[in-house]
This record gives sequence, C-alpha cells and structure tokens, in this order.
Amino acid sequence: MSRPGMAVFRIVVGIVVTILLLGVARRISTRRPNELAAELGNMRIEHVSVTEQVGPGGPAVSAGIVSDENIEPSILYSVVGEEETRRINMVHTGGGRWEAYLPHIEKGMRVQYALTVRGEDGSTVRLPEEEGSFLLVKYKGEVSPVVLALHIIFMFCAFYFMIQSLWSAIDILSTGTGKRSAVSNARWALGCTFIGGWPIGFILNYQAFGPVWEGFPFGYDITDNKTQLMFIFWLVSLLLVWGSFIGKGEEKDLLGPRGFAFAVLLSYIISLFLFIVPHSL
Repeated sequence: MSRPGMAVFRIVVGIVVTILLLGVARRISTRRPNELAAELGNMRIEHVSVTEQVGPGGPAVSAGIVSDENIEPSILYSVVGEEETRRINMVHTGGGRWEAYLPHIEKGMRVQYALTVRGEDGSTVRLPEEEGSFLLVKYKGEVSPVVLALHIIFMFCAFYFMIQSLWSAIDILSTGTGKRSAVSNARWALGCTFIGGWPIGFILNYQAFGPVWEGFPFGYDITDNKTQLMFIFWLVSLLLVWGSFIGKGEEKDLLGPRGFAFAVLLSYIISLFLFIVPHSL
C-alpha cells in the first residue's frame, strides 16, 4: 500500500475504532431498566425498574398487580448512606396499575427501593424477591447538551490520537522511523484528554452530580479516576521524551525511539482498558 493510501487507511481505522469503542463504553455504562415479576398464591406483581431521575422532582414507580382480594401495595425505600427505611403507600390508578413517587433529593444522591404487596391474610409479595435486596435509582441534574457534546468530542479526539500514536509506535518498532509523529499524536491525545476530562469534565460533573471533582485524592468516582489515570500515563510517556515533547531536540530525551514506542504501547493498552470500564454518568 502506498504511503498516502496507508495514511488514509489509518485515519479511517482510527475513526471507526473510536466510534465503536465509545459506543461500547456507553452501552456497558448505561443502566437499563429491568422487567421484574413475582407471585404468591393469587397475587402477582410486575414492575419495570426505575434507574435514574434527571432534573427536579422524584421518579414515579409503577407496577401492575393482579389479585382477587384486597391488597396493600407499598414501596420501601432509603437514601443510600442513611440507615432509616421509609414506606410509601401506592395509589391505584386503574386497570390493575398502582403508582407512587419517590421523594425529591439532591442530585448526586441515590435511593434504593423495593415493592411489597400485602394480602388480606398477611402474606407479602416482594420485588426484588430476595429479602434485603433493593433496586437503585441515581438522581442527576440536567446536563447542558453543549457541555455533553464538547465532552464527547474531546474524548473522541483523545482516543483517536491515541490510536494514531499506536500506529506511529508500531512504525518505530518495525522500521525505526515515526518518533516525531508518535510524539505529535501523543501530545494531541494528552491535550484532548485534559480538556475533555478537566475543564469540560468539571462543568459536566457539577451539572450532573453537584461536586466539581470526585477523583483521587478527593473521592473514588470511577469516571474521574480513570480519566486521571489515562492523563498520567500519557503525560509520563511524553515527559520521558521531554526534549521532543517541547521541541527542544531529542538530545534532551530520556528514552530513545524504541523505549518511547513501548511507553506509548503501554499507555494505549491502559487507556483502552480504562475506556471500557463502566463510567458513572
């Protein structure tokens, strides 16, 4: 393949792989509602779980309940981090449907809940069926579409340039050429990771969850910490070729071309792993 053809091939592969990766990352990070059902005697309850509440207010929790006797459906819930468990009675809305609203709480907090249906004889059907298990609802603020779009664009660009850095690292290991390209692509990957993960990430995190930053050393949020780790690995890789990084000449580099190629390879593998770790948003 000619050099122009190879360049186009690498660009296309970089774009396609990045799109696929972001799609996979989003899919495994999105909590989807589950269809649950349980029955006891002549009572049967069906429920589609609620996973999040975006914006003000409390989420509606509904269930389809079939029974030929008088029943008392209710919701047990507690705010995660608090010990008190509360109960809300569900209201019959017609057609075998019952509904109740969980309370409004601050964004960034979580509520765990379970449904119970008590019959006339005192027997109870519970969802989830296992005693002590609950369904989880995350409360989130509304995120600006512009902020979310910018975050996605910069993180897309970050991984795209990581892939291009990988191509250049392969060139170094196979032909001994490509260090300048590897440094340039790694520099772009580092910059996009920083902008998408910090200035824009700060705004996004504040809008969605309240705190500006929940990564180490202030917290243990998965998204913030994995962004921080990716940035550190690429930063260290570039600091090892400091002269090339700042354009002062390779004589100031701590690593030669092959050493830098292996550093890029390690940073790419770590970043790939972190990208597919489910994030908190």
